[in-house]
Amino acid sequence: MPTISRRALLAGASTGSLRAARKQPNIVFLFSDDHHYQCLGAAQNPHIHTPNLDRLAARGVHFTNGMISTPQCCPSRGIILSGLETYQSGLRSNGQTGFREGLGPPVVEQLRRGGYETTLIGKWHIQPGPGECGFTNAPLWLRGGGSPYLNPRLRSGFEGGDQTVEGHITDLLTGAAVSYLGQARRPFLLWLSYNAPHTPWYADGRYRARYDAMDQRSIAPPGHPPGGADFDWISYYSVITHLDEAVGRVLAELERRDLWKNTLVLFVGDNGYLCGTKGLSGKVYPWEESIRVPYLAAGGMVKRGVRCDAPVASVDLPATWLDLAGIRPEYPLAGRSLRRVLETGKADWDEAYATWDDGRPEALAVRRAVEPYRLVRTRRHKYIAWESGKRAMFDCVADPGEENNLADAETRIAAGLREKLRARMRATGDPAISWKAVS
Repeated sequence: MPTISRRALLAGASTGSLRAARKQPNIVFLFSDDHHYQCLGAAQNPHIHTPNLDRLAARGVHFTNGMISTPQCCPSRGIILSGLETYQSGLRSNGQTGFREGLGPPVVEQLRRGGYETTLIGKWHIQPGPGECGFTNAPLWLRGGGSPYLNPRLRSGFEGGDQTVEGHITDLLTGAAVSYLGQARRPFLLWLSYNAPHTPWYADGRYRARYDAMDQRSIAPPGHPPGGADFDWISYYSVITHLDEAVGRVLAELERRDLWKNTLVLFVGDNGYLCGTKGLSGKVYPWEESIRVPYLAAGGMVKRGVRCDAPVASVDLPATWLDLAGIRPEYPLAGRSLRRVLETGKADWDEAYATWDDGRPEALAVRRAVEPYRLVRTRRHKYIAWESGKRAMFDCVADPGEENNLADAETRIAAGLREKLRARMRATGDPAISWKAVS
């Protein structure tokens, strides 16, 4: 699949970009990997130890119905780089990792043109390199999608190949981020993408000791559906607690450098994790544990102490960044800016959307096909439309395990959600609008 060319990125470098008269905020984007939405204490999980993430949530806005627009590693990154849905950008899955030709400059490139220093640290996992997508620096990064936690093979800079680096990948990436913050040129975007808590888990004894005496059968998050396949919560929690400590180091450095007041800090999962739900592992499926993620925002311009239940999606992040930076998008974006809710704590919408667009077996490393779908999620309900014509609606409050399909029983609500989904598909030029389940 064709990728974005460097020439296309640089053509018309000043077109459409407007530097704000006010001081542009720094942006620190912290991306975790395969992170169950309720695996932090702030999400009312009493079993897990995440004091730094909990403090971040308390200091800003915790989007309790935060979603990822496509729940898989590569398309998740492509959506945030482009501000577009997968069917718009062409980067559809882990099996289709390049953007379509002529897409236009990624949002990171637009920030660079608007005066930002743009730095990548951590996991990358898509076909074009970070330099092709607008990053000016990449001090330490992971070219592919998976890595051992100990002594990973990483890259430094845009040139050259992978080199084994001694240490734990979470600590190595954090150290690179802290070092960068000591000399960052403002305004800056720091995209810090961890691979934790992606498998294969390595639970350092310092963190595992907190959980070893616990019973695996009784420490699932309280909102996690009962039953399903067994899951190693102890190893998973241990890796997340290590990640939490790393996030605390980054936040402490921001404050030590007196950067907090003019920095937007975001912590978002790149997708959820099923953790045995319905007998499934991984992600991609339309179930809550797959599409919902930790979604936190804080910093000097963000309202403190807000738990916002309005659904938001990852496709909303690029529009938010450009809005706060005072930069006009160089093409229409699929997301909405969250600036107002960040500043006031109030949201006046009640829906967000998610997509799976690649039904080929090669879209998943395990060579298993997952049927394409579209879904709309409100504060209470979810409507799912599949390519085959199947449809489902769930009351996610009363039925968190998504067992009772209400699509035929609650026809008025289902019809309203289907129309919201159709309107979204029309607005974004989604070819799936012809599917029977949304017609």
